[in-house]
Amino acid sequence: MKRLELKNIQMTRPDGAEITLSYWIQLQSIMRSPTNPQGGADIEEVRKSIRVIDVLEEVGQDAKVVEFEDADYEFLMTKVAVTKYTFADPSIVQFVDDITKAGE
Repeated sequence: MKRLELKNIQMTRPDGAEITLSYWIQLQSIMRSPTNPQGGADIEEVRKSIRVIDVLEEVGQDAKVVEFEDADYEFLMTKVAVTKYTFADPSIVQFVDDITKAGE
């Protein structure tokens, strides 16, 4: 099992607006998007994504931590690693680092 802290951290958009990066919302978004946006998701990716989404839904958006089975965590890490972001911000680096270091 891998335990992941579900943080909410402040970040600044390129237009200067302060927003909150919610790990729970970000992970939901990543899981709902195909690894290859041009090619779409095959049924295996859909099933694996739903497993992770179900765990997130079970703990809820206000949860402080979530635990994933090792296989689900590895899949989540794979999707986080290929995710493209629309701007650069230290909060994004922190998010990715926190995900990849979960349970250490």
